Amino acid sequence: MQAETLPFARPLFSRQITKYMIREVFFTFLTGTAVFLLILLLFQAVRLMEFMVVHQVKMVDVARLCYYLGLTFLPLALPIAFLFAVLMGISRANSEGEIVGFQASGVSLRQLFAPIGTFSVLLSFAVLYLSLYTVPWGNRSFEMLYTKVGNDRIISALKPGVFTHGFFGLTLLADHIIPIKNELQRVFIYDAREKEHPVSITAEAGILKHPVGNKGLITLRLSNGAIHIEAPEAVGVQQKIDFDVYDINLELGERGEVWRDYSPPSYNVTQLREKIREAEHNPGTQRELRVELHRRYSMSFACLVFAALGFVIGLLSQRGLRSSSIVLCLVVGLLYWMSYIGANALAIAGIVPPWLGIWVPNFAFLGLAYYGYHRYRFG
Repeated sequence: MQAETLPFARPLFSRQITKYMIREVFFTFLTGTAVFLLILLLFQAVRLMEFMVVHQVKMVDVARLCYYLGLTFLPLALPIAFLFAVLMGISRANSEGEIVGFQASGVSLRQLFAPIGTFSVLLSFAVLYLSLYTVPWGNRSFEMLYTKVGNDRIISALKPGVFTHGFFGLTLLADHIIPIKNELQRVFIYDAREKEHPVSITAEAGILKHPVGNKGLITLRLSNGAIHIEAPEAVGVQQKIDFDVYDINLELGERGEVWRDYSPPSYNVTQLREKIREAEHNPGTQRELRVELHRRYSMSFACLVFAALGFVIGLLSQRGLRSSSIVLCLVVGLLYWMSYIGANALAIAGIVPPWLGIWVPNFAFLGLAYYGYHRYRFG
C-alpha cells in the first residue's frame, strides 16, 4: 500500500497555488500601480496646468514632465499597489472561505504566502534598481526640463504696469506684455547690478531672446530708447545715451540654458556615495546624503513589508472587507508614510542615526505583520 503524503511533506511551491495567487494578485497589482500613479500625478495637476494655461508650454513638454514625474513616483507607487493587490486578493479568498478550504486540504499558510513572498522579493530588486538609477535620472531630467521651460517662458511671470524687483537683478516695469511673443512695450529698467554705476533705461519695446548654445545667457533686446547714467560724484549731473537697439545679457546659470545644481534625489548611487565622501567635513550635508542613500534601500525593502502586512490583514479580515480594501490600503499606506516622514526628520536633524531613522518604520510594520500572523494562527 502506497504511503499517503503528509501535509507537512508537501513542497513549499505548488504550481496550482502559484497560478491561483498570480490570478488573485498580479493583475490587481498592475491596475493598482496605474491607479496610484495617476493619483500621485493628480497632486501635481495644478502646477502642470499652470504651465499650459499661464506659461503656454507645449503639450509635448507637459507630457514629458508627467513622464519624468511618473518615474520618480514609481518606488512609492509600486509597494502601495502591491499592498493593495495582496490585501484585495487574500481578503476576497478569506471572505469566501477559500483560505479555510486550502488549510482543510493540507495547504499551509507558508505555501500560500510563498508565491507572494517570491514576487515581493523580485519586486524589491526592481524597486531598488529604479531607486538607485532610474529615479535619479527621471528626477534630474524633470529638474532640467522644468528649468528650461521656466527660462523659455519667464516673461509670462511679469505683470503689466507693475514694478518687478529681482528680474535677473533688475527692476523692470512694462506697460504692456505679450507673453506668447516674449514682447514688452514701453519699458523702464533700473539696473543696479554695478552699485557704483547704476543706470536707468527706457525703451519703446523689448523682446526676450531665447538662449543659444551654452553661454548661460538670455538676451533682453530693447529698441528705440535711452540709457540714463547716474554720476554719484557730481550731484545733479546725468549722462544720457540714445540707442536704436540695445542688448542686456541676463545670466541664467553657469552651464547654459538648462543647467541647475543637482539635488540629492538626482544623484545616482555612484554619485551619491562620492558626494558622501566629499562631505566628510560637513556633517549636516553628509547626514542628509546618508539619509537619502538609506531611503532608497528602505523603499525597496518596503515591498516585503507590505506583502507580509497585506497577507496578514487579509487573513484577519471579516466578510465584506473586500469592498473597503482600498480604503484600508490607503490608511495603512498613510500611517506608514507618516511614520516614515517623522523618522526621516529625526534622522536629518541628527537626533537619531540615518540608518536607524530610515529603517525603523519598516521593522515596526514588519513586527505588526508578525504579531498579526501569530494572532491568526494561535488566537
